[in-house]
Amino acid sequence: MRTIRVLLAAVAMVLCGAVAAQAEFRVATVDVNKVLNESKEAQGVRKKLDEMQAAAAKKLETKRASLKQLEEKLRAKGTTDDSKDAESFREQAREFDRMVKDSREDLQKEFMKSNKVLTEKTMTAVQKYALSNKIDLVLDRGQAVRGPVLYAGPVFDITDEIVKVMNQ
Repeated sequence: MRTIRVLLAAVAMVLCGAVAAQAEFRVATVDVNKVLNESKEAQGVRKKLDEMQAAAAKKLETKRASLKQLEEKLRAKGTTDDSKDAESFREQAREFDRMVKDSREDLQKEFMKSNKVLTEKTMTAVQKYALSNKIDLVLDRGQAVRGPVLYAGPVFDITDEIVKVMNQ
């Protein structure tokens, strides 16, 4: 009988300890996409990418206008398809197509590189914030349907704090 009491007391202590440990477990959510869109660095990157895109678009539009003028000039002259001028025009058109493709690829590479750097900085900021505020678990509360967080009250959301950390 005494053994059973000791065993029951031990089980009760373990259960009480587990309940106490659960009471100390802290959870938070963060909207990583919001952090990536609202931090000063992200806004700077977006501005840089917009400038790159505008410069590429201007360069491509200049080339496109030049090709259109050349095409009109060749038509006005009655140039035949097998002439040197027509071949030169086709080569310039292929070069223009390559320029468009290269511009698109360059912008995409810069976006991917910038996004990777920003995401890594965001994850580091989240980790440091969680450690310094004794948060045990941080979940992404992104807008994706059926993501890791189906519902969380605003008291758990640390997104704005992470944006502040990123902007320091």
